Amino acid sequence: MRHIVIIAAAMAVAGCVAAPDAAHVPPVAVVAEVPPPPTLAPAVASDDRACLIAAMFYEAGGEGAEGLAAVGHVVLNRLDDRPPGTTICDVVYEKSQFGWTRKVARKDVATVIGTTQRWQNAAIMAEAVLTDTVKDPTGGAHSFYSVLQYRKKPRWAKNLDKTVRIGNHVFMK
Repeated sequence: MRHIVIIAAAMAVAGCVAAPDAAHVPPVAVVAEVPPPPTLAPAVASDDRACLIAAMFYEAGGEGAEGLAAVGHVVLNRLDDRPPGTTICDVVYEKSQFGWTRKVARKDVATVIGTTQRWQNAAIMAEAVLTDTVKDPTGGAHSFYSVLQYRKKPRWAKNLDKTVRIGNHVFMK
């Protein structure tokens, strides 16, 4: 109860509420067991987190949650196939993988992340993908293409099998 009085007093000093009267503070229920903290993403460098958010935003920003998750999982599926020490940014910035990387230098990727709802959605979904809170909807895909860009399966994908179509993207492995 002392913590509530202290917090309320601090809020009163800041002008948020009236000063508390310790005699009128309601009792707090005591919980026998403290619930575990929410799952946090594994230790991921801030640059790598920014690369994943940007990839998800630029590739599927208008596709909704499932499309964002799908692109994020493709990046992580590719990462799983790379040698140890390879980073998310290494995967995202591999030559000719994502067109937007020709316009946004790797060293600047964190500076392009915006504050719009779409950017926030990408950031939230990136965290969910990194923690595996959202499972891979692509069936382990390592590649995808946009049906808006390609009317039929592109040549580079001729030896790949379709796993699923989500929104305007076809995912393959």
